[in-house]
Amino acid sequence: MKFLLTSLVALLLAPVTAALADEFAELTSKCDSCHGPQGVSMHSDMPTIGGQSADYIADSLRNYQVWGRPCIKSAYRHGDTSRPRTDMCKIAGGLSDEDISALADHYSNLPFVAANQEFDSATAAAGALLHEKHCESCHEEGGKTAGRGPVIAGQWVAYMKSALKFVPTGEHLVPPMMEKTVASFSAEDIEALMSFYASQQN
Repeated sequence: MKFLLTSLVALLLAPVTAALADEFAELTSKCDSCHGPQGVSMHSDMPTIGGQSADYIADSLRNYQVWGRPCIKSAYRHGDTSRPRTDMCKIAGGLSDEDISALADHYSNLPFVAANQEFDSATAAAGALLHEKHCESCHEEGGKTAGRGPVIAGQWVAYMKSALKFVPTGEHLVPPMMEKTVASFSAEDIEALMSFYASQQN
């Protein structure tokens, strides 16, 4: 009797489980449509999200829900690219807390793949010193660790430059110490840091 009840419950739950799996696959497909398969971006203005920490991904999505980060319109890069342009505030606004947790867990368990991009060795060396002095406490191991902050070593430079310009204006919410530090950087400092992060390739 117990075996029959267990089998019946399993049969009843199977369609529900399959439906949830299909819904989640649709969610990740939408993310991958811009950020690339497995969250690995092939476009310099779009960040790689695979391999970032679950906390960072979840916090970022919640910030987009309250317009705590710039919501720049973007075209889809994969799949049906004829779809209307969209932005992260609109996408995040349609996510439930459960969706955010599931997406954060999913992408955090994927490997981070550094972008193949050009850099200047001398400028990168200067950037390494700046990173050690100002950024290492949150972006550890030269920015390779997904801990207190996101992985930035090997992240697309064009995307990071775009994000950083909104930090001093308050449009891109970051910890107060980072906001103060970024505001103090010169254009040359930013170039040096970006060159250093670009040099961190697989």
